[in-house]
Amino acid sequence: MMKDFSPDSDKNDRPHSDGSERVVARKSFMDRLIARRGHLIHKLKAKDTTGRWAYYFVLVMQDRESEFLTAIEGDGTLDLEDYGKVVASCYGEEPNEEIRSYLLEKYGFEV
Repeated sequence: MMKDFSPDSDKNDRPHSDGSERVVARKSFMDRLIARRGHLIHKLKAKDTTGRWAYYFVLVMQDRESEFLTAIEGDGTLDLEDYGKVVASCYGEEPNEEIRSYLLEKYGFEV
């Protein structure tokens, strides 16, 4: 197995001094990008198409942010995926513990 020792690789993924390797789950490029760009994540509470309350965490890149903010102030109907990537969602009026743990573990976000 080929190991990545580039500057972006996790230091915990490097071999121990005794030659054994640490096993660390690798984050995808997109996961690392999202973690670095937390300021682009929008937390949105809205009703879905079934009328249930839901919380959405949407990554909206800067070039789409103005359009996204205008759209959410509109008539209330929009497809979030037209403006960005939904990185997490759950039903309810508050983010549940599962989503909070997921966002913290995967991206380092505290909600």
